[in-house]
Amino acid sequence: MNPRTIPPLSKYTRMTEVETELAGLETLGFDELITRCEISDRSNPGYIRSESLVYRMRATRSDNNDARFNRLFVLFLRRIARALPRAERTVDGKVLVDAATKDINDAALDRIRLLVSLDRSGGDRLDFYEVHFDEAVAKLRLSARRRVSVRAERETPIEVDDDSGALVASAQTTGAHANDADDAILSDPIFRPRLLAAIDALPQEQKEVITMTLANIPSQSSDPDIASISGLLHCDPRTVHNRRKRAIAALRQALGLGEDK
Repeated sequence: MNPRTIPPLSKYTRMTEVETELAGLETLGFDELITRCEISDRSNPGYIRSESLVYRMRATRSDNNDARFNRLFVLFLRRIARALPRAERTVDGKVLVDAATKDINDAALDRIRLLVSLDRSGGDRLDFYEVHFDEAVAKLRLSARRRVSVRAERETPIEVDDDSGALVASAQTTGAHANDADDAILSDPIFRPRLLAAIDALPQEQKEVITMTLANIPSQSSDPDIASISGLLHCDPRTVHNRRKRAIAALRQALGLGEDK
């Protein structure tokens, strides 16, 4: 294939480094391509960018069978899994599994398998993975975290005190889980360079809430000795919630974090 026949993406423009690498890969035999795609060390001269791997995997849509796709898909999933946070860690010789992280990773992998399956029929569902793979995976992870949080909220039983009829503490905090997923963008290092500029551009009342959130100040507190956002801003917790919600929506838009398809 002549390098100039590499089709452009419909919505995005690939980085120059990716276009240059794709042109150079056109002379590689398929087995050599697989060998180089198996290299995980980015400092290795033979390393192939994940964006290029995605392009070559998608290019197999015109094949008469799935043989080449299957080999590339395995390597693609390996790159996805490697970009997700590890759920396992070893402590004193024992392997411990973070259940929440594992659930999010499983949801992310399920979602990307579905997107790849749909993409095999055409469309632009994986275009951004050819533009900025790491950021695309970060979006995938945030989306998965949001889905898992919503599911957990729906499945958490509501407990009521038998004597007073009031919600017990575990039920009172259930509604906070959905916010955890959206607020994840505030701590993801992938977005940090652009995030700070986006926060500065927020309206003052929203900027104050996000800045305090980054400082780990709770929205409200029943202890008068513990500072809270609602107390510092002299407003009720619902107002804090609404300001944060609007701020997160604005930040997601500024960072290009719309709903994945």
